[in-house]
Formats: sequence, C-alpha cells, structure tokens
Amino acid sequence: LSYVAATGHEWRGSCAMSMAKASLARAWTGFRLGQGCWRRFSSVRDDMDLITTQIIDDVAVVRFLSPEGQFSWGTRVWEHRINPSLIKQVNKSLDAAEDAGAQALLVTGDGKFFCNGMDLQYISANVLQSTQIQTDAEKLMRRILTLGMPTVAALNGHITAAGAMLGLSFDKRLMVGDSKSLFFVPGIDIGLVYSAGMTELMKSKMPLAMWTDVLCMGKRYQSDELRKYGIVEATPPAGELFDAALELAKSLRSKGKDEKTRDTMRGIKKNLYKDAAAALGSEVEDMGFATGTFSATGRPK
Repeated sequence: LSYVAATGHEWRGSCAMSMAKASLARAWTGFRLGQGCWRRFSSVRDDMDLITTQIIDDVAVVRFLSPEGQFSWGTRVWEHRINPSLIKQVNKSLDAAEDAGAQALLVTGDGKFFCNGMDLQYISANVLQSTQIQTDAEKLMRRILTLGMPTVAALNGHITAAGAMLGLSFDKRLMVGDSKSLFFVPGIDIGLVYSAGMTELMKSKMPLAMWTDVLCMGKRYQSDELRKYGIVEATPPAGELFDAALELAKSLRSKGKDEKTRDTMRGIKKNLYKDAAAALGSEVEDMGFATGTFSATGRPK
C-alpha cells in the first residue's frame, strides 16, 4: 500500500505494520490516510528533551532527536520545527558549549529532517506570540552566525524555510548525499514575507545567482546543486555524514582554541556579517503569520 502522509512525502508499508505500531503502550492520535489505513503518532510531553549535547574531543556536538510522536498542538517532533521549546534548548546547549570551553560546534539531527522551518502549527495556535517567537528565532540565528568558535552543520535531511536560514547560520555545512533531501524557502507559496534580518542572512551566505530563485521563486535544491554553489562543502552518504562532519569540526579547533581566539573569532564574524547581525532580532517585522496561505501542517493551500 502506498499513501501520502501529512507532509506530502510518500510512505510505504502495510496497514498491518501501521496498526502494529499502534499497539505500543502509549496514548495515540491518528490521521486517516485512505484505503482504510491510519498513520498514527503518539502524544508526547510538550517539555520533552528535543536535543542532546556532548563534548567529543573538544567539539560540542548537538543532536536534534527524532522520537515518534507529536506535541499537543499537532506538530510532529521529528520535523525539528522552530518553536519556543527548541529555541530554549538550543540556547542552553550553546551556553553549555561556551561554558565548557568547546573549540568548535557541530549540530546534526536524526531522521529525515534537519529543520522544517518555523512551527507554523504552534504559531497558528498562539498567533499573539508570533512576533516574539520570530524575534527569539532570529536571535538564535544571530548567535550561531557570530559564535566565537567554528561551527559546522551536518544536514541529515530536509532544510526548509526558517530551517534553511538556521542552517545557513553555520560556518560550514555538509549535506547527506544519498537521499532526496531538499533545501528551499517557500515564503512566496505560503504568503510569508521574510524579515530584513532573515533576508540579509540569506544574502550573506548565498551567491548572488541564487537570490532570486531562492527568495522569490521558492526553488528547491538537492545536495549536489548546493555543493555546486558552495552552500555545502561535501555530500557524503548518510552513514558517513556524522563522521565526516566531526572530522571537519576537529580540523577547525585551532580557530577556537582559547578565550582570546574565540573573542577574535566573534569580532571577525560580527564585522563579516555586519548587516545580518544588526538586523536579526532587532528589525523584526510581522511576516504575515495571521494571514499566511498555509495549511495546518504548514503546506501551501
């Protein structure tokens, strides 16, 4: 049986397999997918741990977790969407990395998403918080953009919308090469105008030849094309992605070796990305969340 789940990505399997998952001793909610078969997701605590942080050879390694399940407002945990919980936990991980004197940062994820953008289901349910969430997300991007140590993103899957901007905040990126993972910014298709800070961030990290296609046309890119444009450094297969990214992060440790070097790195980045750093989190505009043309799951209507 073949069917399309709420993300629009195709899932293959049998009703029997889906029902077997539902036999787990947890609370379940379901989505009807046709042919009498249901795709079911477990409910999870809204304050659950979304990431892990560890230090490996002086590299702070942050990993987005991908448990099955969804938050109370409906967002699937494994999409790693940007909401207050994720922002708070990533900031705590960055605090821990800096407190430990880490010499480089590596962020990756489990599953088929690195980050699927802003948590539009949460924002739709809490629209009065939208500007604050937007501000906090931009401040997180600015913090990573100007962090006082080399930063590497191991892009394990799709990297879309604000998730694409989060990935662009890193110094270096590798992207899984043996999947159909996509990079795109769909504002034009969902009625959202990206802020001045987000726009400056993307302009600072993408070649001019990409600006119109990415921002105005919502073009979708796979890893090989991103490598051609210099957005990603390498496209290893999934089984080699983490090790390759860790080796890259370790090779950069001398640029974050001590407090003086880290302060110097932070100052250089603030000047290099001056326009983006000045605008992110400070020139926050209403992107149009209340009137956006997106469905409950964040897809274009």
